[in-house]
Amino acid sequence: MAPDEIIPKPGAGSADVRLDPFPYGWIDGYLPRDLYDRLDRHFVMPGARPAMDTLKRGKKRVAFILPDMPEHLRDLDSGWLDYLRALGRQDFLQHCLDWAKALVPLDSLAAGPYRELFRLRQALRAEDVELYCEFSSIDDAAFLPPHSDASDKILSFVHYFAQADWDQAWGGGTEIYRPRRVEQGRNFSNFFLSRDEVDLAASCAFIPNRLFFFAKTDRSWHGVSPLAAETRLPRRSFNFSLRIRPDADIDPAFATIAAQIQADERGAFTA
Repeated sequence: MAPDEIIPKPGAGSADVRLDPFPYGWIDGYLPRDLYDRLDRHFVMPGARPAMDTLKRGKKRVAFILPDMPEHLRDLDSGWLDYLRALGRQDFLQHCLDWAKALVPLDSLAAGPYRELFRLRQALRAEDVELYCEFSSIDDAAFLPPHSDASDKILSFVHYFAQADWDQAWGGGTEIYRPRRVEQGRNFSNFFLSRDEVDLAASCAFIPNRLFFFAKTDRSWHGVSPLAAETRLPRRSFNFSLRIRPDADIDPAFATIAAQIQADERGAFTA
């Protein structure tokens, strides 16, 4: 499967992109219908896999890194295996890096540590990054509170595998937030807030074969609200995020600037 068949190139017109309060959007009909239907039939429910772990707020997941295919997933349906191999290709990783640059151009950032950090991030090469992937399920008691994602993330994708009889009244969409306190607007360091500390700016509905995406920035506040009490099905998604490899040979200035940013932001969340 060629990368061009998996994700549209920037500017191809298939992505609905929003820039406020940070770059995010979605692609409907992300995969060809026959491929999506096959992946849907063979979706990996975390509860059925020994490698599952559960986050403290109840989200279940099976996590792994591409391009290296973990041994515990080699028994997947061949459709999933082909798809995962395609996502892990170097040209796909480079495509994601290029898209991230387009979504967060340097001239959109004010001078200072955030701009300097993004200048370094935009110099990364495909061999410096990887895809952190999750088969995810959220039941009615679980939720994802407002957060901005880990600082090593660059570009994140949430592919919705909503069941045909999913009721939109149950919720499940990805929510975009603005903190009520202005000083908490900047959060590159991924501090968490409760839902009563933020205002809802937008929501991306949970519908089949929709790919939600966003660029990691200092303002990328997002989450998933608790599902309605009458929800009868798990919220299924396949998530993959472009992130900096832990063993990447990168400029030491990354750590210095990130530490400065965290120190500057901490006061707004610990006071």
